[in-house]
Amino acid sequence: RLRAEKLRRKLTGGNWSTKIDGTSNQPFWYNSDTGESIWDKPKVLVEAEADEFAHQKQWNAVPLKPLVHIMGFLLSYPDRMACAPVCRNWCAGANHFSFVRHVLPIEMNPLAMDDSKLDHNHYRSISDALDASLPGDTIELGDGHYWLNDPYLFVNIPLRIIGDENDPSHVVVELSGTIVWKGQGGWMEGVTLRRPRISSNANALKHTLQIQNGGQFDMFNCVLNNEGSSASVALVSNANSKGKWKKVEIKGGGQQGGGILVEDNGTIEMIKCRIVSNHGDGVTCCDTTFVTLRDCEIEDNAGVGISLMDSSHACIERTRVVRNNGGVMVKRKNCVCDPCIDNVCDLTLAKGQEVVPGFRFVDGVEYFDQYENDADDNQMLES
Repeated sequence: RLRAEKLRRKLTGGNWSTKIDGTSNQPFWYNSDTGESIWDKPKVLVEAEADEFAHQKQWNAVPLKPLVHIMGFLLSYPDRMACAPVCRNWCAGANHFSFVRHVLPIEMNPLAMDDSKLDHNHYRSISDALDASLPGDTIELGDGHYWLNDPYLFVNIPLRIIGDENDPSHVVVELSGTIVWKGQGGWMEGVTLRRPRISSNANALKHTLQIQNGGQFDMFNCVLNNEGSSASVALVSNANSKGKWKKVEIKGGGQQGGGILVEDNGTIEMIKCRIVSNHGDGVTCCDTTFVTLRDCEIEDNAGVGISLMDSSHACIERTRVVRNNGGVMVKRKNCVCDPCIDNVCDLTLAKGQEVVPGFRFVDGVEYFDQYENDADDNQMLES
């Protein structure tokens, strides 16, 4: 009976009481069974108070620990996402860090090889994390390098991939094949995708990123470098395939594709992006597509800055198109460029071409800061 009574006090916190410190006259907590003394309220009492409060206020006051345990049985999307707006407490439970899937970089290979040292939701490779992911999950990439050797890596569910939001060069994915995004929702932030230099094949027709079959994929502060392939850096194709990209750098595209290729009713919106140093055109739109360029730089590409074909529609605002060997823009019959306002182009490279409405000539040296921080950055991150 004495042992049972002691256990009861331990579980209920009955063995804790407050005392007054003789030196500071401050209250502290004293355990009569163990002789332990602490300044902060014991955890068992805090949890007991939270439980009592939850019984009074019902479901919106459920303690975080059991709430996270309950939400662990739900899918991230749409179930857990639907729970988040209920109240502040449920939002904290739905977005708890324990649900994030962490991938270890190759610099931590010695740790990753030991199963006993792999914590919950930690993985050796991006492929392993994707295989274990459910719709709406978040995959976190720490600083370092990651290798993807699959010819095609298909993503068929909505996911978030988070790297270093301040500097994408800290998180580098060495990509041998193509990431094919088919999930109807996706987000990537602070990640660099590039070709491994030791295995680059200039004859390989591989995109770095391909959005197709109604896939939706947004990016913020990322770098896509396809140097070593003759295909375009990114391809957006098929109806309802779309993306909204902000502060994304597109470079290293091959002669057969250039920077970004949008085709077959695809849609892309690019804000404060840089499309530079591609071996073909900067932006190519064909087959009734829609592209939006705001505050972008399109420069130093081997082909045309912007190419519109096959009834494509472009909205170009405050964009600089300079030093492209093929000129500023080629617009085929039945293509629409509206609105096209406050843009600048290079006088020398545009020589012999008609003046493009909505563009003004500069001397090729004038620059404006299209990366100035504004409220749009925070709004996009919150969404």
